[in-house]
Amino acid sequence: MVGMVVPPTRLFLFIVLLAAACGTPQAELPADVRSSARGADDAAVLRLAETVLIGRCMRRAGFDYPLDPAELRNELAAPRPPTSLDSAWPEDDEKRAAAAAGPSTAAVPPPPRTRLNRYVEGLDPARREAFATALYGDPTTGPAVEVTLPSGTVRQSRAGCRSEVLRRLYGDLDAYVRARISKDNINPLVQARVTTDPAFTAAQARWRTCMTKRHWAVADPAELTARVAETSATLPPDQQAERSRAAAVTSARCNRQASLSATARRLTPAAQRRVLADLSVPLTDLSRREQAALPYARRLLAGEDS
Repeated sequence: MVGMVVPPTRLFLFIVLLAAACGTPQAELPADVRSSARGADDAAVLRLAETVLIGRCMRRAGFDYPLDPAELRNELAAPRPPTSLDSAWPEDDEKRAAAAAGPSTAAVPPPPRTRLNRYVEGLDPARREAFATALYGDPTTGPAVEVTLPSGTVRQSRAGCRSEVLRRLYGDLDAYVRARISKDNINPLVQARVTTDPAFTAAQARWRTCMTKRHWAVADPAELTARVAETSATLPPDQQAERSRAAAVTSARCNRQASLSATARRLTPAAQRRVLADLSVPLTDLSRREQAALPYARRLLAGEDS
């Protein structure tokens, strides 16, 4: 049997297209990023490997997926320490409450636009929707992994490049996603356990009574914030700020009298232990999957597996 002879010009074009579709870490990652990856912590290596693999998958799907060097370096940056739950509880110090309620003078800069942002923004609407579906699948209609949190249900499609990459790295997509989302939401899970504790609900009832006596008939601090914004909407800015400060000071005074945040802080350690105990099996499985993925991820970033 005689095979088909490919003309040299076509063969060269095929090789170029194949290289563009598959890519290599040397082409995808700047030299300094690849060098930094060798000494990066495990979590950073996995994040960067996910990014590289998602880019390859999107290019196979017919899209560009430009990797911004600054974003890649951010992937390797040291992770921020976990947020303390202390900041989740209402302020019970009147001076700090007044200061926090005052007008903010520090402008928050918008996040920098990346090459990927600019690429997606340049697509026409139909193409942009196709890009999103290729990347994330369609969690509203297609099969999805569901995780129930205090704030609601999170769905991640089982289709799309993101899920394809997670499945390739970690094996069982459902088990990985459920464990990952639960780990990322430990603080909200702890907070939900604290706020349903009878000791906390009793303290909140005392706070509510105190606030009602001071002409703020609200159920909780969140409703107070919304009520202040609603009733101050037509006031001049300086009067809005003054009304916000007055309400914050009143809330802090009632908070201290009712021991609302003090009760929350007292309950938090036990709630954390209970949440971690409830999640011990999936968190252990998550750690095992991540450790198993690391050798391949490091080879990928070193250019030893394209």
